[in-house]
Amino acid sequence: MTQPKPPKTGPRHAPHWKTDFSVDWDATDYVSRREFTRFLGLSSAGMAAGTVLIAGLASVGAQPVPEVPPLRLGKVEDFPPGSSSAFEYPQKGQYSLLVRHEDGTFSSYGQKCPHLGCAVYYEPREKVLECPCHEGYFNARTGDVISGPPQRGLSLVKLEIRNGEIWAVGGGGH
Repeated sequence: MTQPKPPKTGPRHAPHWKTDFSVDWDATDYVSRREFTRFLGLSSAGMAAGTVLIAGLASVGAQPVPEVPPLRLGKVEDFPPGSSSAFEYPQKGQYSLLVRHEDGTFSSYGQKCPHLGCAVYYEPREKVLECPCHEGYFNARTGDVISGPPQRGLSLVKLEIRNGEIWAVGGGGH
C-alpha cells in the first residue's frame, strides 16, 4: 500500500493571474532604457531616411503637368446673371462649374468636393457652392470653405474674356 501524500499548505492552484500573465523572468532578456532609446532612435532615423529617399525618387521621376488647351465656354450673353453651368475641363470626365454672379462677373472651379469627391453645385438663393453629400459650403466668388467637413477650398479654373466670349484657360483639376 502507498502512503497518502501529506496535504499541501497554501492554495491548491496557482492564482489565475499567474497563468494568464505568466512571465518567466529568468528566461526573459532585460532591456535597459539606454538600449531601448538606441533602438527607438535608430528606427526613427531609418524611417526618416526612407521617407527622404522615396520623396527624392518621386521628384526625379515626376512628369511635368501637361498644358491644357484653352476651352471656349460660350458667349458672355449666353450666361444670365445668377446662373451656373457645368463643363468638362481640364480633361474629359473631369467637370468644372462656371458661375455668373449678379454683378456680371464670372468664377469657375473644379466641381469635385475636396472632402469626398461629391459633385458641387451652385445654390443661387444663398449665392454659395454646395456639396450635398455632407453639407459643405464654399464661397462662390473665391472657392474657399465657408462651413462643413471640407478642409480646403475648390480648385480654381482660370477664365478669360476674349471678344465677348468666355474661355477656360488653366487650372482646374482635382
